[in-house]
Order: sequence, then C-alpha cells, then structure tokens
Amino acid sequence: MITCNGNGSFDTLVIGVDKHMRALQYIPKEDQPALRTFLQERPDVLHYTSLYTFRSANGTKVHTYLLVGLDDKPVQYSTYEDFRVARRIMAAAIKENVRELALLLDTLEMDAPSLIDGLLYRNYEFIRYKTQTEPRLVKNINLITQSLQTKELNSMCYVYSSVYEGIYLARDLTNMPSNDLSPRKFAELVQELCKSDKIQVESLNKWSLEKKGMGGIVAVGKGSMNPPQLVTITYKGDPDNANMLGIVGKGILYDSGGLSLKSHAGLEFMKDDMAGAATALGVIRALMLLKYPVNVVAVLPLAENIPSGMSYRVDDVITMYTGKTVEIKNTDAEGRLVLADAVAYAQELGATRLVDFATLTGACVTAFGTVRSGMLGNDQEWLNRVFSAAERVHEKVWQFPADKEYEDQLKSEIADIKNVGGPAAGAITAGLFIKQFVKDDVPWIHFDIAGTAFNEKKDETGLFGATGVGIKTIMELLRSMATK
Repeated sequence: MITCNGNGSFDTLVIGVDKHMRALQYIPKEDQPALRTFLQERPDVLHYTSLYTFRSANGTKVHTYLLVGLDDKPVQYSTYEDFRVARRIMAAAIKENVRELALLLDTLEMDAPSLIDGLLYRNYEFIRYKTQTEPRLVKNINLITQSLQTKELNSMCYVYSSVYEGIYLARDLTNMPSNDLSPRKFAELVQELCKSDKIQVESLNKWSLEKKGMGGIVAVGKGSMNPPQLVTITYKGDPDNANMLGIVGKGILYDSGGLSLKSHAGLEFMKDDMAGAATALGVIRALMLLKYPVNVVAVLPLAENIPSGMSYRVDDVITMYTGKTVEIKNTDAEGRLVLADAVAYAQELGATRLVDFATLTGACVTAFGTVRSGMLGNDQEWLNRVFSAAERVHEKVWQFPADKEYEDQLKSEIADIKNVGGPAAGAITAGLFIKQFVKDDVPWIHFDIAGTAFNEKKDETGLFGATGVGIKTIMELLRSMATK
C-alpha cells in the first residue's frame, strides 16, 4: 500500500542529500551530528544517482536512512531518470528487507508521479513456486511532505496502485509455467477475475471457433492436446457512447514453433508468448478498479503452438475469419495468424479503434533490443497520440515504417497472402500482415513487445521475468479519453 502522510511508523527513511545539508532539519536531532559528519567524510555519497544505506545508533535505537545523492543533478533532465532512481530505491529497500518505507519528498527533488511509478514498478516478486522463500516486498510506503497537497498525492497513489494491480496480474500470468496455464485454464481465470456489472465475458472453444470459421486460431492450436480458446471481455463504462477501444493480445501459452521447430535456445522462455493477452487482461483489471467512463473490448486468442500429427504444416492454405486465404510458409509465424482472426472479431464486436500487443518477432529484438517496443499502424494521428501516452508513463516505444513496398513481400502465388514476408524487415511485414485484416476506416496500432515483455536476465534493479509492458500506456490513453 502506498499513501501520502499516512502511518508514521517506518523501518527506513529515504532522504535526499546534497552539500548544503538541508535534509538534516527533517530528521531526529539525535541523528543529525552523526549524519553530518558522515557526509562530510564521504562526499561521493552526495553525487547524483548515488544510493547509500546509513544507520545511526543512539542507545538502544537504530535509525536506518537511505540516502539519495542530489549534487550535480542536471538542470535539464527527463523525468524518466526519476523513474529509474525510484526503482533503484525500491530495490535497495527490498535488499534490506524493509517492510515499512517512508520517503521525505521535500528533500528528494523528484517528480512525484515518476517516483510513485518507479517504486511500484520494482515492488514485485514472483515466488509462487519457491517452497522455502519468504516474501520480501515492502508492505507499506508512506510519502511524507509538507509542501505538496496530501489529497492530490493520495489520489495519485490510488490511480497508480490500481494500474499496478493490472500490471502485477499480467506479470504473474506471464511468469507462470505453461504446464499450469493452458488455454482453458486462462479462459477460466478470466471468468473468475472479471465479475462486474460493467463487464461481459464470452469464451469460444475449439468447436465454436471452427463453426465461426476462425481458421487462423484453429490451425495454430490443432497440434496441441490443449485446444484453443478465444476469450472476449467487454467493459462498458459509457454505454451511451458508440466509441470503443479494441485491445487484442496474442495468447500463445507456449510456442515451440510447431513443425518449424525452434532450437533449444529458442524454446527457452517461450512461456512468455502470451504476454500480449496478459496485457489485455491487466488493462481490464485496472479498469475494474478505476471505473473510467470508457468502452473497451479485449480479445484474447489463446492457443499452444505444438508439433504433432495434427499440426498445421508448411505449404498449407488456411481460410481466415474474414474469408481471406493465407499460405503457410513458416509455422513459427503463428502469432500473426491468431491476431488476424482476433482483430477481425474485435471490429465485429464494435471496436472503433484498435491496439494489439504481441511478442511477435525476433526481428524487433534485433532492431530495438530490450529497450523499446516497436509499433506501426495505419493512422499517424492515432500513432502520435498513443506514442505521447507511452512517453508520459515511461514506456519506451518507437515507430516502424509501413510503406506499401513492405506489404508486397506478403504476396503469395497461390493464396491471397502468405504468413511471412521473407528474411528482410521481418518485424514490419509481421505487423503489416495483421493490417490486412483491419478495415481502412479503423485506426489501428500494432505493438511488438518481443524484447520488452520479459527480462531474460535481471535488469539494473534485479527484476527478472515479466514486465507487464503496455498496460501503463493504455491506461494513460484511457484516462485522457475519460477526461474529454
């Protein structure tokens, strides 16, 4: 829980320190001489981005301070740096087994939203499968201030806490092993979580998908003993408004590559290939708490891409939900197939704008690494609007080009299109494949989160595994829609 000027108890107090020693006036008088002497002897602790744990003992009392250096802070800097420092503060608190953390905001000189964002971003762990590990999360965070409005800060804390409820849910699901999260189990979980008078949930099983002619989802899921599902979650926060945002999330619960089998190295972490679906569900979870007056339909195509005698094959031609035919040239290019049926269905359900999230291509990782998500779309104004929302909440994205020449790479000799465009510009052609199933008058954006959805190695703060990327962007977008 995070609050402003709440419970006065704490294990550790976070303060900003510089050569002027102004922060000393905020701490107990008995600790001031020792801290002053320490800072005079260790000027390196005062340098911007420095973090240091200091303990002051007086009799039987030991006070712990986390010192945040402020000297030589750039005059012009991005609030993203405050977000990064806040993540490091939380990582240091977790390392020290802090349960009650207090921060003296008036000493820190940090952007309050970025600080709250960074603290909550890092206050996460996934220990469900560790049998002898105790939780190490910070239970309570108290922001102490005399200069800022308590009511406004508490409101901000509630908004960020609600958004992170969705992010933590998405991380938990993405971190779960595939043997514990089949398409059916995911669908059942959605039914359990999404109980609200503003929400309707529909689940389509394999037979319903076949009957509807959703050839992409059916083909990808054919090889697995766990049949595919399509789950739709409709949130009606403004029933009288015809506008509806469609969020489509790729939900491949495990991706072996199918008959185009991945290498051993390529198979590792493929449990995260449903991160897009987790993002979509995370948005709905946050909406249930914040109750924004907006309309959203989340469409989650869920399947396992597993080789067997029933699997779809290279050179197959399948018929998609729209009737368009697709020649299969690589069964490991399966995500775009399930997404194509799902975006078509989202439009049928009333989506007037679309965003899809998918761990889609290694080519995106090659282009942007693990720093930025890739995006492309069919409407520049919509792209600019979403890009701005992402920048405001510290989610890094970058736009791919979408020239017509790239679409030409998808032409097939025997079908309407093929599912791969060749070795060149793979992230672009993958996104443009999905575009073939989006109506011209529906603004659409594709996010490739292959490099940003999952930390395969610990980041600078020690966070490993799923990130829940994309949820903050969409919630910021919906917030701006709700206030207009």
